[in-house]
Amino acid sequence: MVAAILRQVVGREDQAQKHNALVPAFRSQILRALEERRWRFADHFCDKLLAEDPRNLEAWLLKGHLAWRQFRDDQAALNCFRHVLILGGFESSNEYVARARSSLAQLLEQLS
Repeated sequence: MVAAILRQVVGREDQAQKHNALVPAFRSQILRALEERRWRFADHFCDKLLAEDPRNLEAWLLKGHLAWRQFRDDQAALNCFRHVLILGGFESSNEYVARARSSLAQLLEQLS
């Protein structure tokens, strides 16, 4: 019984470490894609990063800007910016929340 519990706990730690190792790798790929102006690849790696860390405000904010500025998908941009606000607890002191709030206001003004 104890061995089975230990296997489950140790297995979870190994999986968590594996997933945590993927986040910096995906972040690196995102930065590279942005430098090369390969917007779809940047968005693709944002999706992969968010699959590992769904609460990553930076990735949600970037997806919002890609949707708005590069793909002209206003609805997707609105959703991404709202995700940042919600996940960030609407805390204006949080840099990503403040940026998302500003971007959302600009986008809504543009749409009106």
